[in-house]
Amino acid sequence: MSIPLFCKNRKVALMGLGMTGQSLIKYLKKYNMSPICWDDDAERREKFEAQGAEIEDLNEPKVWNEIDLLIISPGIPFLYPEPHPVVKLARENSVQIITDIDLFFEHLNAKSNFTGKLKPKIICVTGSNGKSTTTALIHHILKGVSKNVEMGGNIGRPVMDLNLENSDSIKVIELSSYQIEIAGKLDPDIAIFLNFSNDHLIRHGGSGGYFFSKAKLFLVGNPKINIIGIDQKEGRYLANFLEAGNDPRNVVIKISTLGPVSCSKWSVFISNDFIIEVREGKEVFKSDLSKVLKIPGQHNRQNACASFAACRALGLSSKRSFDKIFGFRGLPHRTELIRNFHGIVFVNDSKATNMESVKKSLGTFDNIRWIAGGLKKEGDDINLNSFFSKIEKAYLIGSSAEEFSNSLKGLDHDICEQLDKAVLTAYKEAKPGDTILLAPGCASFDQFKSFEDRGDKFRKLVNGLS
Repeated sequence: MSIPLFCKNRKVALMGLGMTGQSLIKYLKKYNMSPICWDDDAERREKFEAQGAEIEDLNEPKVWNEIDLLIISPGIPFLYPEPHPVVKLARENSVQIITDIDLFFEHLNAKSNFTGKLKPKIICVTGSNGKSTTTALIHHILKGVSKNVEMGGNIGRPVMDLNLENSDSIKVIELSSYQIEIAGKLDPDIAIFLNFSNDHLIRHGGSGGYFFSKAKLFLVGNPKINIIGIDQKEGRYLANFLEAGNDPRNVVIKISTLGPVSCSKWSVFISNDFIIEVREGKEVFKSDLSKVLKIPGQHNRQNACASFAACRALGLSSKRSFDKIFGFRGLPHRTELIRNFHGIVFVNDSKATNMESVKKSLGTFDNIRWIAGGLKKEGDDINLNSFFSKIEKAYLIGSSAEEFSNSLKGLDHDICEQLDKAVLTAYKEAKPGDTILLAPGCASFDQFKSFEDRGDKFRKLVNGLS
C-alpha cells in the first residue's frame, strides 16, 4: 500500500513519546518515514533517542520551517486552558495537527479504496464513566463468537498497534474526550455514548466543551448506528438530535437502566433485573440479567445494556449476545473485589475519579467504610447526603481531605491524609458485614502516578493485613 494520504510528501513531527508516540514511530517506519520527535520529559527523550528516534526541540520556532504535519498524543493540551506551546507554534505556521485516531481511520479508508475490500467493523465507545468496562465487555462477548476481534484506543493498546491489514476483523475502540476533541477524522460504524458527568472541565473549557467533545463522535463521525444512554439530559438531547435528523441511514438505539423507553424505534433497557429489547414497539427479548452479569452496580447494568445493544447492532442474535456476558469478571480498579477477610469485604474502585462515579459505587454496597479524596476535579460538587445512610464512616486522604471534611457535615469521618493510614484505621474499626471501599472521587496525581498506581497500593495494603 502507498504512503498514507496524511503523510505523503510531508515532513512529520511527533509530540508526545508515551505508548501512543511509540506506536506512531513504529507505524511510520513501515513507510520509511522518520518523524522529528519531542517530549517535555527528558527521560523519555533519552529513551527514544537511544532507540534511534530523531529528537529535536519543537519549542524552537526555526524548526517549523521544515514541518508540514504535527501528530500529537491526546494528553497534549489542545485548546484549554492554554494550548501547549508546540501546538501554538504549529498553528502559527499553518501546520496541520492530527492524532493517531485520525491516522487510524485514514489508513483504513485508504486501504479499502486501494484494495476494493470493505473496512473492518469499528465500534467506538465514549462517555464519562464505564468506557473501559463496556469496551472490554463487548470484546469479551465477541471473542466468545469469533477470534477475529481486538480492542484498543484509550484501553490497552494504541490504535496504531492493532492489526490494520485484516479487513474482516471487528475493532472495539475506547475513545476519551481528549482523543475525540483533537481528531478531525472519525468514521465508526457503531458509536456508543454511555453517560455524562462533569469531568475534565479545565481541559475542555467547561461543561459545554466537554459535552461537545463527546458528541463530536456522533456529529462528525456520523456512525450508522448510534447507541445512546438516555438516563441523563445530555444523552436525551443527543438521541433526540440524531433522531430529529430523520436520516434512515442512521439508527438510534436508546439504552436505559430506569425502565421502559417511550417513543423509540429500538431500545434496550433494564426493568426489575431483566434486560429487555424492544423494536418497533414489540418486545423481542427478555431475560434475567442477574443470571449472567457477575459485576455489581447499576452502572454495570448500563454497561451491559450498551454491550448487548452493540452486539445486536452487529447482527449477533439476542440469545448469544446475552449468554456471552456470562464469564466477564470486570476490570481492575473498577468495583474490584480484593478480599473478604474476617467477614469484611474490601473493594477497589480507584477508577472512581469523579462524584458521579462515586455515587454509583456507594449505591452498590451497604455498611460502607469509605476511603475518599485526592486531587479534586474542578466543578465537581461533593453532595452525597442521600448516601449517608449507607456509609458507616469516611476516611479522607490527599489534597482535598479538608474540602471533603467540610462537605461531609453530619457524617462520621477522619482525616487520615495517607492511604496506608486510611486502610489500617478503617480495618481496625470495621466489623463483619462492613465493606471497606476505595472510591476516591478524585484524580490521583497529588499522591500517586495514576489511578492504577493508587489501586495497586490499596490492593497491596489490603492483602498485607493480618
